[in-house]
Amino acid sequence: MMEVKLLDFLGRIALLVLSGSATLALIGAIAQVAETAPGVPPPGERIAIEAAAPDRIEPEPRFPDAPGEDMAPAPPLDAALVSAGQAAADRETARWLEALTYAVMALAGFAAAALLMLLRIAASLARIADR
Repeated sequence: MMEVKLLDFLGRIALLVLSGSATLALIGAIAQVAETAPGVPPPGERIAIEAAAPDRIEPEPRFPDAPGEDMAPAPPLDAALVSAGQAAADRETARWLEALTYAVMALAGFAAAALLMLLRIAASLARIADR
């Protein structure tokens, strides 16, 4: 009888842990999807960029230092806009992939908790049948 109580206690603890982790994963998925500004970088990135900005901007030299050295032409403005647009699209894709990961973890946790409940029900029915 002591073994049954111990297994019942362990089953309850496992169910509690699975349900709690699945609920937290679901909350994480909702929080990830609920971001209102998808094109804005996370606050940590914005602070790092502002902190790394120099106090005074030095003008770039117009002529190469060495006589035989050619200056590389500046990238066209369209290429800069395309790379900024691509970075924003990559951030948006990463945000949705993270939300989907949280959602799949939540589904797996709820499925495992449901399976554990079914096993406990089957064990209870087996005890009733043995009487």
